[in-house]
Amino acid sequence: MSNSIRAAMAPMGPLYVRLTSFVRGDAKGPGIGIMNAPTAAEATAELHRVARVAGADKVVSVAADYRRAALAGGTTSTQWRIDVQAWGTAMAPVKVEPSEQPEEQRTQDADKAKDQAKDQDAAKKAQEVRADAQESADQARSRDVASEQADAPRVEAAPQPVAPAASAEIATTSEYTPAPSAPPVAQR
Repeated sequence: MSNSIRAAMAPMGPLYVRLTSFVRGDAKGPGIGIMNAPTAAEATAELHRVARVAGADKVVSVAADYRRAALAGGTTSTQWRIDVQAWGTAMAPVKVEPSEQPEEQRTQDADKAKDQAKDQDAAKKAQEVRADAQESADQARSRDVASEQADAPRVEAAPQPVAPAASAEIATTSEYTPAPSAPPVAQR
């Protein structure tokens, strides 16, 4: 069992690199321009570079294939195509996202929630007590005002004297005398 500082690795996906070159040679094989022909080592180095660019830390299951084929032959020279392929699986560190919190964290969160609920209940009760105190103070004030009004001496309005009639003539002239053709007053 090894103790590793690195986190577990997860596969990112497959990688593939292909390097191609053309060289001239004779019947024995490529000769001229062989210094420019790719090798399996170059292909695997390119594979690792591509993995780093993609965000991987390393490449596992690396393999390479070297192929050469004659394309055209003449009397004195032949053109050769060289293909080098490399492939592997890119690996990156696993990003740990806690799906569940540790037990201690859950109990602390539960305690915080309980404390918040208690604080909310205490605040609600204090607000209700304040409202009850305000209501009882308002009722006491209204009783005091009512008792002060009851204790205060009542001043009754003096009856107003009736204005005397302006003159007796007006009273006599206001009598109604019906016309002879009109029906009597009682029938109207």
